[in-house]
Amino acid sequence: MQYAVLILDGASGDPVPEFGGKTTFEASTTPNLDALARSGTVGLMQNVPQGMESGSDVACLSIAGYDPVVYRIGRGAIEGAALGIDLQPGQTALRLNLSYVENGIMTGYSTDNISTEDGHALGRELKAALDDETFTLHLGTSFRQVLVVNGHPELMDLEYETPHDNTGLDITQAWQPRVPATAVGEEAVRLQAAADLLADYVRRANEVLASSPTNERRVGAGLWPANHVWAFWPGMRPGSLAPFAQVYGKTCAMNSAVDLLDGIARLTDMRVYKVEGVTDGPTNDFGAQGRAGVQMLEDGNDVVVIHVEAPDAAGHDGRPDEKRNAVECSDEAIVAPLRAYAATRPLRIAVMPDHPTPLSTRKHSGDPVPFLVWGPGIAANGAGRLTEADARATGLACDPGWKLMGDLLLAD
Repeated sequence: MQYAVLILDGASGDPVPEFGGKTTFEASTTPNLDALARSGTVGLMQNVPQGMESGSDVACLSIAGYDPVVYRIGRGAIEGAALGIDLQPGQTALRLNLSYVENGIMTGYSTDNISTEDGHALGRELKAALDDETFTLHLGTSFRQVLVVNGHPELMDLEYETPHDNTGLDITQAWQPRVPATAVGEEAVRLQAAADLLADYVRRANEVLASSPTNERRVGAGLWPANHVWAFWPGMRPGSLAPFAQVYGKTCAMNSAVDLLDGIARLTDMRVYKVEGVTDGPTNDFGAQGRAGVQMLEDGNDVVVIHVEAPDAAGHDGRPDEKRNAVECSDEAIVAPLRAYAATRPLRIAVMPDHPTPLSTRKHSGDPVPFLVWGPGIAANGAGRLTEADARATGLACDPGWKLMGDLLLAD
């Protein structure tokens, strides 16, 4: 038996007027997912434990079969692991976005999904000007960078907003880390010093971007400049995450366009597949990702995880047609080839979002998401489609979501 897990990042959400009061799943034409749902098990899974931030670091760790309450790593450290950063004690890794702000308004949290080539060019300019004994910038994918701060673990105790949750809003105060209201006395003073340190880095970085040759070229080409950095999602050196093969007795491989998923894979000793044309937005080559998924199975991996970022990006950008297209393309170019593979060899398939990214809010939600599991030994439980309503109607709930991997997908 082999197993394929397809994560449609942020694909679920609320009913929206653009779809006549339907959710993205309900409005999408998905004949392959429909076929799996009719003959498989459908339900709701809770990937974000109560009280935890509804981010993909928490939710995707759940899908991978690890309890995020036990493994509180922090997204900056996970993405750092994807870049090969070996964090030392006392070092903090933060995600750093290259963003476009116009007249104080967050216009493009990803600088319109800036190319990795331009993201690296800007990152090199920032490194040349700002890297020192305290700050070291590491170049990631597209708009994503990782900033390592040496000697200030108190950064973990600050409060942060995220750039994608501030799309269309005045970010004059939002980008700055805050001291929790519960901190008092010397603790408050210590935390404020850390917040000021990070805010000073951001201001100096924005000054570098203001005179950037790369940005000048982008403006000349009619593209948005990356004129604002935003530091958030801190993490520190993770504790020991047991390898996936040790926990579940099966080999596992990962295929994703984003550093976060690569980081989870590397921290759990999964094999990482990088596929040309697989991106984190509407330019994603779904066909290439589907072919890669089949190849991963043919290579003999017991479990393959295919992560599609495009629905989440469209949700944050408030683009309903792009979100629906991402779901439909995934159905045609990824689910269909997996079904064809399953016609010749024993394969179980699981499909789910990690968290909702409702078009109405453009923000992550910690609500449960619909899931399906199909294949040998999996019984039908009455669902007709992979939708929020169908999942609720079955009455099946997987809470906490991290148990789905062992209790249902990999169960004998």
